[in-house]
Amino acid sequence: MALVSFFKLIFFTITFSSSRVVLGYDMYSGGAILCMGNSTGGSTYKSNVDLILSELASESSRAHPPFIGFFNGSAGIAPDKAYGSYLCRGDLSIHLCHGCVSEVTRVLSQNKIYTDCFGFGGFTDQPLDHCLVHYANYSRGYMNGSVMSFGKIGGKASNYQQYNETLTATIEGLVKEAALGNWSNPYFETRVVQVARSKERIYTLVQCTSDISMVNCSKCLGELYSFLPECCNGTQGALVIHANCLLKYNNQSFFGNSCRGFVLISYLHC
Repeated sequence: MALVSFFKLIFFTITFSSSRVVLGYDMYSGGAILCMGNSTGGSTYKSNVDLILSELASESSRAHPPFIGFFNGSAGIAPDKAYGSYLCRGDLSIHLCHGCVSEVTRVLSQNKIYTDCFGFGGFTDQPLDHCLVHYANYSRGYMNGSVMSFGKIGGKASNYQQYNETLTATIEGLVKEAALGNWSNPYFETRVVQVARSKERIYTLVQCTSDISMVNCSKCLGELYSFLPECCNGTQGALVIHANCLLKYNNQSFFGNSCRGFVLISYLHC
Protein backbone atom coordinates (compact mmCIF):
# COMPACT_ATOMS: atom_id res chain seq x y z
CA MET A 1 0.00 0.00 0.00
CA ALA A 2 1.57 3.29 -1.09
CA LEU A 3 2.07 6.04 1.42
CA VAL A 4 0.76 9.50 0.69
CA SER A 5 3.20 12.28 0.02
CA PHE A 6 5.37 13.83 2.74
CA PHE A 7 3.42 17.08 2.23
CA LYS A 8 0.22 15.44 3.44
CA LEU A 9 1.96 13.80 6.37
CA ILE A 10 3.07 17.24 7.54
CA PHE A 11 -0.35 18.85 7.44
CA PHE A 12 -2.60 15.97 8.46
CA THR A 13 -2.05 14.13 11.72
CA ILE A 14 -3.84 11.01 12.94
CA THR A 15 -4.08 10.63 16.69
CA PHE A 16 -6.41 9.23 19.31
CA SER A 17 -6.91 11.16 22.53
CA SER A 18 -8.34 8.31 24.61
CA SER A 19 -6.40 5.70 26.60
CA ARG A 20 -6.75 3.05 23.88
CA VAL A 21 -3.49 1.98 22.26
CA VAL A 22 -3.16 2.40 18.51
CA LEU A 23 -1.91 -0.89 17.08
CA GLY A 24 -2.41 -0.53 13.35
CA TYR A 25 -1.82 2.61 11.30
CA ASP A 26 -1.32 3.22 7.60
CA MET A 27 -1.93 5.91 5.03
CA TYR A 28 -2.86 5.53 1.38
CA SER A 29 -3.61 7.90 -1.47
CA GLY A 30 -6.43 10.10 -0.20
CA GLY A 31 -6.97 8.41 3.15
CA ALA A 32 -5.78 6.57 6.24
CA ILE A 33 -6.67 3.77 8.62
CA LEU A 34 -6.36 3.74 12.40
CA CYS A 35 -6.88 0.51 14.39
CA MET A 36 -7.03 -0.18 18.11
CA GLY A 37 -7.86 -3.06 20.42
CA ASN A 38 -6.40 -6.46 19.65
CA SER A 39 -5.55 -7.95 16.31
CA THR A 40 -7.56 -11.05 15.66
CA GLY A 41 -7.04 -14.05 13.45
CA GLY A 42 -10.47 -15.48 14.19
CA SER A 43 -12.01 -16.56 10.91
CA THR A 44 -15.62 -16.07 12.09
CA TYR A 45 -15.09 -12.49 13.24
CA LYS A 46 -13.13 -11.69 10.08
CA SER A 47 -15.95 -13.10 7.96
CA ASN A 48 -18.43 -10.91 9.84
CA VAL A 49 -16.21 -7.86 9.38
CA ASP A 50 -16.07 -8.58 5.66
CA LEU A 51 -19.86 -8.89 5.59
CA ILE A 52 -20.53 -5.61 7.38
CA LEU A 53 -17.97 -3.74 5.27
CA SER A 54 -19.65 -5.08 2.14
CA GLU A 55 -23.04 -3.98 3.46
CA LEU A 56 -21.73 -0.49 4.22
CA ALA A 57 -20.37 -0.13 0.69
CA SER A 58 -23.69 -1.29 -0.73
CA GLU A 59 -25.85 0.94 1.50
CA SER A 60 -23.76 4.01 0.68
CA SER A 61 -25.19 3.90 -2.85
CA ARG A 62 -28.67 4.55 -1.41
CA ALA A 63 -30.25 7.55 0.29
CA HIS A 64 -31.19 7.25 3.98
CA PRO A 65 -33.24 10.36 4.73
CA PRO A 66 -33.44 12.27 6.94
CA PHE A 67 -29.98 11.25 8.17
CA ILE A 68 -27.71 12.53 5.45
CA GLY A 69 -24.68 10.37 4.81
CA PHE A 70 -24.92 7.99 7.77
CA PHE A 71 -25.68 4.31 8.16
CA ASN A 72 -24.88 1.62 10.73
CA GLY A 73 -25.49 -2.12 10.96
CA SER A 74 -24.09 -5.43 12.16
CA ALA A 75 -23.28 -8.93 10.95
CA GLY A 76 -23.13 -12.28 12.76
CA ILE A 77 -23.92 -13.24 16.33
CA ALA A 78 -22.03 -12.79 19.61
CA PRO A 79 -19.26 -13.29 20.54
CA ASP A 80 -18.03 -12.84 16.96
CA LYS A 81 -20.54 -10.17 15.95
CA ALA A 82 -19.16 -7.24 13.93
CA TYR A 83 -20.65 -3.75 13.98
CA GLY A 84 -20.03 -1.11 11.35
CA SER A 85 -21.00 2.40 10.28
CA TYR A 86 -20.09 5.09 7.80
CA LEU A 87 -20.40 8.87 7.86
CA CYS A 88 -20.18 10.87 4.63
CA ARG A 89 -20.01 14.64 4.59
CA GLY A 90 -23.59 15.83 4.30
CA ASP A 91 -22.99 18.00 1.24
CA LEU A 92 -21.75 15.09 -0.89
CA SER A 93 -23.81 13.47 -3.59
CA ILE A 94 -24.74 9.81 -3.15
CA HIS A 95 -22.30 9.04 -5.97
CA LEU A 96 -19.34 10.67 -4.18
CA CYS A 97 -20.34 9.16 -0.84
CA HIS A 98 -20.53 5.70 -2.37
CA GLY A 99 -17.18 6.11 -4.08
CA CYS A 100 -15.49 7.16 -0.85
CA VAL A 101 -17.07 4.45 1.33
CA SER A 102 -16.37 1.76 -1.27
CA GLU A 103 -12.68 2.68 -1.38
CA VAL A 104 -12.29 2.85 2.41
CA THR A 105 -14.08 -0.46 2.99
CA ARG A 106 -11.89 -2.05 0.31
CA VAL A 107 -8.73 -0.85 2.07
CA LEU A 108 -9.98 -1.96 5.50
CA SER A 109 -10.89 -5.42 4.24
CA GLN A 110 -7.42 -5.89 2.74
CA ASN A 111 -5.63 -5.02 5.97
CA LYS A 112 -5.10 -7.01 9.13
CA ILE A 113 -8.32 -7.31 11.11
CA TYR A 114 -8.46 -5.65 14.55
CA THR A 115 -11.27 -5.41 17.07
CA ASP A 116 -11.68 -1.66 16.46
CA CYS A 117 -10.78 0.15 13.21
CA PHE A 118 -11.49 3.52 11.60
CA GLY A 119 -10.91 4.34 7.96
CA PHE A 120 -10.74 7.91 6.65
CA GLY A 121 -11.33 8.68 2.98
CA GLY A 122 -11.16 11.56 0.56
CA PHE A 123 -9.71 12.71 -2.69
CA THR A 124 -5.96 12.99 -3.13
CA ASP A 125 -6.09 16.79 -2.83
CA GLN A 126 -8.37 16.64 0.23
CA PRO A 127 -7.18 13.66 2.32
CA LEU A 128 -9.39 12.30 5.11
CA ASP A 129 -12.09 14.77 4.23
CA HIS A 130 -15.07 12.97 2.73
CA CYS A 131 -16.03 9.87 4.71
CA LEU A 132 -15.33 7.93 7.89
CA VAL A 133 -15.89 4.17 8.14
CA HIS A 134 -15.80 2.28 11.44
CA TYR A 135 -16.01 -1.39 12.36
CA ALA A 136 -15.67 -2.96 15.81
CA ASN A 137 -16.74 -5.85 17.99
CA TYR A 138 -19.05 -3.58 20.01
CA SER A 139 -22.10 -1.44 19.31
CA ARG A 140 -21.05 2.17 19.21
CA GLY A 141 -22.76 5.22 20.60
CA TYR A 142 -21.18 8.44 21.78
CA MET A 143 -17.42 7.88 22.13
CA ASN A 144 -16.06 10.34 24.66
CA GLY A 145 -12.58 11.78 24.19
CA SER A 146 -12.07 10.59 20.62
CA VAL A 147 -10.49 13.41 18.60
CA MET A 148 -8.77 11.31 15.97
CA SER A 149 -7.61 13.47 13.09
CA PHE A 150 -6.76 17.08 12.53
CA GLY A 151 -5.15 19.17 9.84
CA LYS A 152 -4.38 22.76 9.03
CA ILE A 153 -5.69 24.24 5.79
CA GLY A 154 -4.00 27.19 4.14
CA GLY A 155 -1.54 29.63 5.68
CA LYS A 156 -1.74 32.00 8.58
CA ALA A 157 -4.67 34.42 8.62
CA SER A 158 -3.33 37.93 8.01
CA ASN A 159 -6.11 39.56 10.03
CA TYR A 160 -5.95 37.00 12.82
CA GLN A 161 -7.84 38.92 15.52
CA GLN A 162 -10.87 39.70 13.35
CA TYR A 163 -10.76 36.25 11.75
CA ASN A 164 -10.68 34.51 15.13
CA GLU A 165 -13.49 36.67 16.53
CA THR A 166 -15.78 35.75 13.65
CA LEU A 167 -14.80 32.08 13.68
CA THR A 168 -15.31 31.83 17.45
CA ALA A 169 -18.77 33.39 17.31
CA THR A 170 -19.77 31.15 14.39
CA ILE A 171 -18.68 27.86 15.93
CA GLU A 172 -19.98 28.70 19.40
CA GLY A 173 -23.34 29.51 17.80
CA LEU A 174 -23.41 26.21 15.93
CA VAL A 175 -22.56 24.26 19.09
CA LYS A 176 -25.43 25.91 20.98
CA GLU A 177 -27.84 25.36 18.09
CA ALA A 178 -26.93 21.68 17.92
CA ALA A 179 -28.02 21.11 21.52
CA LEU A 180 -31.32 22.85 20.83
CA GLY A 181 -31.94 21.03 17.56
CA ASN A 182 -32.07 24.31 15.65
CA TRP A 183 -30.11 23.23 12.58
CA SER A 184 -31.91 23.08 9.24
CA ASN A 185 -30.86 19.41 9.15
CA PRO A 186 -30.62 17.77 12.60
CA TYR A 187 -27.12 16.41 12.08
CA PHE A 188 -25.52 18.60 9.44
CA GLU A 189 -25.13 22.34 9.00
CA THR A 190 -23.04 24.89 7.11
CA ARG A 191 -22.41 28.60 7.60
CA VAL A 192 -20.91 31.33 5.46
CA VAL A 193 -20.02 34.47 7.40
CA GLN A 194 -18.09 37.62 6.65
CA VAL A 195 -15.04 38.34 8.78
CA ALA A 196 -15.52 41.33 11.06
CA ARG A 197 -14.27 44.56 9.49
CA SER A 198 -13.20 42.70 6.35
CA LYS A 199 -14.47 41.49 2.98
CA GLU A 200 -13.13 38.00 3.67
CA ARG A 201 -15.54 35.10 4.26
CA ILE A 202 -15.30 32.00 6.43
CA TYR A 203 -16.99 28.81 5.25
CA THR A 204 -17.81 26.41 8.10
CA LEU A 205 -19.23 22.88 8.02
CA VAL A 206 -20.22 20.79 11.05
CA GLN A 207 -21.76 17.33 11.19
CA CYS A 208 -22.60 14.61 13.72
CA THR A 209 -23.47 10.95 13.38
CA SER A 210 -27.20 10.38 13.79
CA ASP A 211 -26.77 7.64 16.41
CA ILE A 212 -26.15 10.20 19.16
CA SER A 213 -28.43 12.74 20.84
CA MET A 214 -28.35 16.41 19.89
CA VAL A 215 -26.90 17.17 23.32
CA ASN A 216 -24.04 14.77 22.63
CA CYS A 217 -23.69 16.27 19.15
CA SER A 218 -23.18 19.65 20.80
CA LYS A 219 -20.73 18.09 23.27
CA CYS A 220 -18.81 16.44 20.44
CA LEU A 221 -18.46 19.65 18.44
CA GLY A 222 -17.47 21.49 21.60
CA GLU A 223 -14.65 19.00 22.05
CA LEU A 224 -13.43 19.67 18.51
CA TYR A 225 -13.72 23.42 19.03
CA SER A 226 -11.66 23.25 22.23
CA PHE A 227 -8.98 21.36 20.28
CA LEU A 228 -8.54 24.04 17.60
CA PRO A 229 -6.08 26.27 19.53
CA GLU A 230 -3.79 23.28 20.01
CA CYS A 231 -3.83 22.06 16.41
CA CYS A 232 -4.61 24.93 14.12
CA ASN A 233 -4.30 28.30 15.87
CA GLY A 234 -4.11 31.26 13.50
CA THR A 235 -4.63 29.33 10.26
CA GLN A 236 -7.16 30.16 7.54
CA GLY A 237 -8.72 26.72 7.81
CA ALA A 238 -8.80 23.42 9.65
CA LEU A 239 -10.34 19.96 9.58
CA VAL A 240 -10.91 18.13 12.90
CA ILE A 241 -12.56 14.70 13.08
CA HIS A 242 -14.08 12.86 16.05
CA ALA A 243 -15.61 9.39 16.03
CA ASN A 244 -19.04 11.05 16.18
CA CYS A 245 -18.61 14.44 14.50
CA LEU A 246 -16.50 16.60 12.25
CA LEU A 247 -15.72 20.29 11.91
CA LYS A 248 -14.15 22.02 8.94
CA TYR A 249 -13.65 25.69 8.09
CA ASN A 250 -11.77 27.62 5.43
CA ASN A 251 -11.65 31.04 3.84
CA GLN A 252 -12.37 29.37 0.49
CA SER A 253 -15.68 27.73 -0.45
CA PHE A 254 -15.47 23.94 -0.20
CA PHE A 255 -18.96 22.51 0.36
CA GLY A 256 -21.47 21.57 -2.27
CA ASN A 257 -24.13 24.20 -1.66
CA SER A 258 -22.60 27.40 -0.36
CA CYS A 259 -26.01 28.89 0.35
CA ARG A 260 -27.05 26.15 2.79
CA GLY A 261 -27.30 27.52 6.31
CA PHE A 262 -26.29 30.98 5.12
CA VAL A 263 -25.99 33.54 7.91
CA LEU A 264 -28.14 36.55 7.08
CA ILE A 265 -26.29 38.88 9.43
CA SER A 266 -23.27 38.72 7.10
CA TYR A 267 -25.23 40.83 4.58
CA LEU A 268 -24.09 38.67 1.66
CA HIS A 269 -26.26 37.27 -1.09
CA CYS A 270 -26.02 33.91 -2.85
